[in-house]
Amino acid sequence: MKLAAKLILVFLFGVFAIVSVFTWQTLRRQNDWEVERRTAHASDIADALTPTIKQAYEEGGTITVKRALEVSTRQLDGPEVRWVDGKDTSSQLTQTTSRETSSISITDANGNRKAYSYIPIPLGESDSGTVEVSEPLEKQDAFTRGAVVRSLMSLLGVAAFSGVVIYFGGIQLIGKPLNRLVVQVKQIGEGQLDQTPVVTSHDELGRLAIAISEMSRRIHQQLNTIRHTNRLGTIGTLSAGIAHELGTPLNVISGRAGLIKSGKLTTEEIVQSAETIQSEANRMTTIIRQLLDFSRQKSAPYSSIDLNGVIHRTCDLMQTLTEKANIQLATNLPAETLYIDGDVAQIQQVLSNLITNAIAAMPNGGMITINLLKTSHDDIHIQVIDSGVGIELADVNQVFEPFYTTKDVGQGTGLGLSIAYGIVREHSGDIQVSSNPETGTTFTITFPASDSNSAIQEVNKS
Repeated sequence: MKLAAKLILVFLFGVFAIVSVFTWQTLRRQNDWEVERRTAHASDIADALTPTIKQAYEEGGTITVKRALEVSTRQLDGPEVRWVDGKDTSSQLTQTTSRETSSISITDANGNRKAYSYIPIPLGESDSGTVEVSEPLEKQDAFTRGAVVRSLMSLLGVAAFSGVVIYFGGIQLIGKPLNRLVVQVKQIGEGQLDQTPVVTSHDELGRLAIAISEMSRRIHQQLNTIRHTNRLGTIGTLSAGIAHELGTPLNVISGRAGLIKSGKLTTEEIVQSAETIQSEANRMTTIIRQLLDFSRQKSAPYSSIDLNGVIHRTCDLMQTLTEKANIQLATNLPAETLYIDGDVAQIQQVLSNLITNAIAAMPNGGMITINLLKTSHDDIHIQVIDSGVGIELADVNQVFEPFYTTKDVGQGTGLGLSIAYGIVREHSGDIQVSSNPETGTTFTITFPASDSNSAIQEVNKS
């Protein structure tokens, strides 16, 4: 049940309890007042009739008293009065509903209630009688019913008004802010970090929104630090191969420069040597630029990424590692350039982590294949396939968990695949793994295609 509905039910229960208690107290006070009024009125009537009763009794006994009362009360408007002595019995009565000291209320067979008040009148040394004053309770019952109806109508009115106020107030002040917080927490769980507060009110929900925003910002900072550390670790692994990669063009440059310095070259040979030096210098610049881009700590704003180019550059960067491990690195890329929206360095980190894991899974050499393709649902798939030892079935569901690794101590932190998973999720993508100990492992990354793909297709069609 939603929070607003719960608040409405709690409030309505409170209103119902208050109105019920108030109505009960009002009816009880009214009933007590009516009993006191009838008793006092009956006593006044008895006091007024006492001289007549005593005179009639002295003249003819109780029979004369009854006749005298009939004559005296014939013009009396309101209650009925009669004389009751010890030999009389009360009228045919069916049910006594309540009893006071000198009054009772009785319901007859037709369901009509009547109140009887009895006032004892001493007549002599041994005789006495009672004046019975009876009054129908139709007006009182009608008042009670009216009071109950009015209370119910008031309750319904207050409940309806309060329900509307609480419902819309609950939606505007609680429901919508909570929904925004729930959506934000889900986004953070999906990897969309560094969020701004979605609720700006100066209350508990506003403070909660600020706390959630601060939490996401700190998680984002820590995650960037961990990713940067992971990239630096990869660079450390690449350092030996890169030193060799830079050493070759440096030797070429040094040799060509020596030849030019000797003055033994013709003009044409000097130009050729200069072009060779420029080509090797550009090669070293490219290698250094790739390392700088890869080691960049601060995330760049998302932009349209050429995945074909990213895969080419990553494979060039990892080539030294694969050659050293006697592993062939192959790519199957479409003729069409495919684009996604994201951060180039982060996508390159995902690919390098997967390639590094694939290299570790093939201690005796093998084959790594990277496929890039577009599906019929306009999604883009990147597959990293190795022919290594594979992953045990019991470990497949845990490979993306932080710090989980099957490598020996000192050979891995267990963060590479976890970081790759987080980056892919931040790019609104998904990553799945399938493995067989006999044929190797396949990681499949799915990204939503960028709008740039559609724009290029439209240009090509035209």
